[in-house]
Amino acid sequence: MRDNLKFKPFKPGTPKALQKSSNLFEAIRGGDILLHHPYQSFNPII
Repeated sequence: MRDNLKFKPFKPGTPKALQKSSNLFEAIRGGDILLHHPYQSFNPII
């Protein structure tokens, strides 16, 4: 059966500030981080 989706499945991104740091709290110490859910992943805070 052919895939009938008009758009490819959406994959939420990770903010650059959280990509650079392996520790969430170190990233927050560097400044505020704004997350736009569901457009950005919940993975860094889980």
